[in-house]
Formats: sequence, C-alpha cells, structure tokens
Amino acid sequence: MISVTAAIQQIAACRTSWGTESVPLEKSAGRVLAEAITADRDYPPFHRAARDGFAIRSSDVKTSRRQQFPLSRARYPGEALQPGHAMKVASGSLLPPDVDVVISVEEAEEQNGHVAFFDHNIKVYQHMRPRGEQAAAGNVLLEPGLRLNFQHLGLLASLGVMQVKVQRPPRVMFIAAGNELRIPGTPVNDLQLRDANGFTLTGLLLQYGISLEASYIVPEHAAAIQSAIQPCLEADLLVICGNVLPKTVMECGVEQVFNKVKAHPCNPFWFGYSPTRTRVMLMPGHPFAVQAGCKLFVESYIRACWGIPVIRPWLIPYMEHRTATHGQDEFIPAALVSRNGLKVKALSFAGRADLTSTARADGMICHSAEAGSLEPSALVPFYPWIETA
Repeated sequence: MISVTAAIQQIAACRTSWGTESVPLEKSAGRVLAEAITADRDYPPFHRAARDGFAIRSSDVKTSRRQQFPLSRARYPGEALQPGHAMKVASGSLLPPDVDVVISVEEAEEQNGHVAFFDHNIKVYQHMRPRGEQAAAGNVLLEPGLRLNFQHLGLLASLGVMQVKVQRPPRVMFIAAGNELRIPGTPVNDLQLRDANGFTLTGLLLQYGISLEASYIVPEHAAAIQSAIQPCLEADLLVICGNVLPKTVMECGVEQVFNKVKAHPCNPFWFGYSPTRTRVMLMPGHPFAVQAGCKLFVESYIRACWGIPVIRPWLIPYMEHRTATHGQDEFIPAALVSRNGLKVKALSFAGRADLTSTARADGMICHSAEAGSLEPSALVPFYPWIETA
C-alpha cells in the first residue's frame, strides 16, 4: 500500500505518447498545444496613437525650448507627413512608420494652422503604441504543453493560425461491474441503480477534449468481466469500476504496477499495464471513490502523457474543527468560502455514494492521517474539480 503522492508518481512514470494531430481552430478549445506558436509579424504591425493630439517626428524637434509646427493636411494611411510638420490625430488612429511622438492636446496649443508646445514635454514614443510593442516577429507567444482556452483562441486567430497542432487524445474505454447497475435512461426498479461512474469519467475526459470510446456494464462475475476486458486492451487507457479483484484483471495478461493506496475512499485502487501498452486502472464502484480516483489518478496520467504538470493541491485555511474518522488520508467534498480571505470547509456528506454533496462541492480536501484533528485556519490541501491550467 502506497501514498497518493507515490501512486501519482508511479502513474506518471508510465506515461506514453499518443502522437499529435491538426485540428481547426474552432475545435481546439480544451486541447493541448503540441508546437510553439510564434508571431508572424510585429504586433501591433503599425504605430498607433494612444491619446488625442498631434503626431510629429522627434528628429524634427529644434533646439529652442518652445516648438512650433505647421499642421499638415495629410491623412494617414495614404499620405505621408511632410518634414517639419505635425499631424492631428485621434486616440487609436494609425500613425506613419517614421512618426515617433504624439503631443497630447493638453500639452499643446493650436492656433492659426500651427501647433506649439515646449520641448521638455517630448519623449520618444510618448502617447503612442509603437509597432512591435506587444511582440516582435518570431517571438514565441505560446509554448507546447499549453491547454488552450478561449483567450488563446483569440490570440491564434489574430496570428492567422487556423489549423492548430495539438496532442492526439487517447482511446479510453470504461467497464462498470455491478449486478444492480443499469444504463442511465433505461427503466429501473427499487433494487437497481443507474450507473453514474461512466459519466463521471466522461465529464473529466471532455475537459481535455477526449471522448470516451466505449462503455460497458457487466455483472460481477469474473468470466463476464474478463470477457469485457479483452477487447478493451486495444485502448490506451481502460478504467474499471466495481468490486473486481486484481487477479481477475491480471489473468487477462495485465501486469501490476501497484496495488492499493493509503487513502479513503480511493482504496482499493489498482494500476497496471498490458502487453498491448494499455494502462489499466481499477477503482471501487462507489461514486465519490470514482470521482476522487478520476481526479487524482486519471487526470494525472493524462497530464503526464501530454507534458502538463501533474495536479498539485492548493493550500487553503480550513474554516472549522474536524476530527479524523479514518486511519488513512481522507478525501472529503469541500466548498470554497470567501470570508476574510479565501477559506475552505468540508460539506455534510452521507458517504461514498452521496452524489448530491459532491455536486455542491468546488472540489475536495485531503485530511491527512498524520495531521490528526483539523483546527480553524490550519492549511489543508484542496483539489479543485476543474484545473485552471
């Protein structure tokens, strides 16, 4: 039996590559970038005025303290600014490439077709956004391994990148073992349950742009489970939930990496791989155990394969007193509270099958067995349901 940290390290050590693919920009949200994105030109590609005022060349400024320039009738783009002249500009307007100063209207005096100001008000690139201020051509703007969100899609569009090279998603399959389980959407009686775990896994995968390829519900009989496992060993990742013995999986040719973790409700958790390179995770069938297992182990494996840092908890002050109820590290649904700073509190929880509490939670805390009781303001590890990077 190993710690959660050691389990995540061993899972990450079994990472592999699933290759890359090119997808349209509009379908790239949530995907992981597989190449560096560079600026195709300077950004912005032109000078732009940042204030209402008058544009000049600093090279036209004389040595006298008071400066006076005739106003040009030129309009840019289309017409160049004559030497020794000033051009009246509005905030946001484009500027000729050789203009490098904007004098604001507050700093100047316009009269009889001329504009006057004092030279101590002049600094190169003042009151303007110069070409290349944001990025120079060739600068790396996005690094490989970045999960693309809406703000990245806007940048890619501005760069003219309409096809994006991303990490190819893995083939993932799922098996739920349970005599009482039924497919959601089909009729159930009072002794039957709709399988929620397949959709828990589906939801986590979709956060990374991955679709669950196949899902099976089988009785809790070794022969039925093994019959379902065999075709799934062509996948990259197989997740099995339920009261399934590791022996049942290993008899299908899957080699054990580790068995059991020191954590409630994740235990017993088993991890191995097949000769076909399929990674296999075996979890308890309780819904919260699957939620915790997907968050800690499935997500860590996906991130490791794509070169994204594995998940690390936030350390947040705990709000209340809590007494440990298990001899192992305990994961509990928790909510964030903004009260005199960000804090976290455990939610009322009716056990590992309580999906209503986990749906109200922002994530889960880990009550370490070594910590004993938790006291108010004690820092506690918090795992948000949704990672921000």
